[in-house]
Amino acid sequence: MRESLQYCYRLQIQDIEIDCFLGVYEHEQARARPIVIEVEMYVPETGNRPRRDMLSETVNYEKVVETIERVVGVRRFRLVETLCGELADELAKLEGLRALKVAVTKPQPLPRAKAVRVELWRHP
Repeated sequence: MRESLQYCYRLQIQDIEIDCFLGVYEHEQARARPIVIEVEMYVPETGNRPRRDMLSETVNYEKVVETIERVVGVRRFRLVETLCGELADELAKLEGLRALKVAVTKPQPLPRAKAVRVELWRHP
């Protein structure tokens, strides 16, 4: 484990299903289709001070989902890699993160493939 993540807890938001224009072919860009996004965030522990059970002591995951909705809603994407990178860049701007991983899954990209998944790390 990276030394910078040693005193962190992992916060995951799983299976965020959202419609997105994603694909290199015309038929893929003809209508929005569901994709699945997962975010894994590493948040520093509060240290020796007692936890106050306050939202300000962690990452507001409502803001995470709002950020995802904003990024996906503003444009069409050709590549899963591009979408994943833009999501990671935007989410890395949130306060209180030591590191994060974003994964984007595109279901049924090809007849014989159940899904394609891209994962990307950022260390803000």
